[in-house]
Amino acid sequence: MINSIQPKYHRLIELLEGRLFRIPHYQRSYSWETRQRTDLFEDIKKTFEKDTYHFMATIVSLKRQDEVRKVGSKELFIYDIVDGQQRITTLVALLKSISLELKSGGTDEQEESNEIEKLLVKGENQDLILLQTNHNEAALFRDYLRDAVIPDRNNIKTLAEKNL
Repeated sequence: MINSIQPKYHRLIELLEGRLFRIPHYQRSYSWETRQRTDLFEDIKKTFEKDTYHFMATIVSLKRQDEVRKVGSKELFIYDIVDGQQRITTLVALLKSISLELKSGGTDEQEESNEIEKLLVKGENQDLILLQTNHNEAALFRDYLRDAVIPDRNNIKTLAEKNL
């Protein structure tokens, strides 16, 4: 049976909560460079300044009915990212950066940081990350989300790792 496409309009938090995402191996590695990231960040900044919503284009995902992870009493389905993997990877990395910045603030900021961290990394052993990337940069991305490890430039081997 073929699933029908059901487009939904979500705010970013609604898209990310209660799910795990995976970028399949057939998708290209992370390739966004400074120009694409800057364009996205400028769009976010303009949206914030105007206190409005912004349509960031589509993210197409396929819910894997056969793959579910349990975290406490919650079941988290895994969604394969079919389109929008560059954008969602950038947004997830941005959320981690925001969390790190908030962590050094006051009590309210630290609480916000903790909420973002709960979104990005799940499980008793912190073994489930929100977005599993593909190819060589997967470990680099996982280590950044889970432990805030920024690799030494001398250890970066691929263009995808450099861009990430």
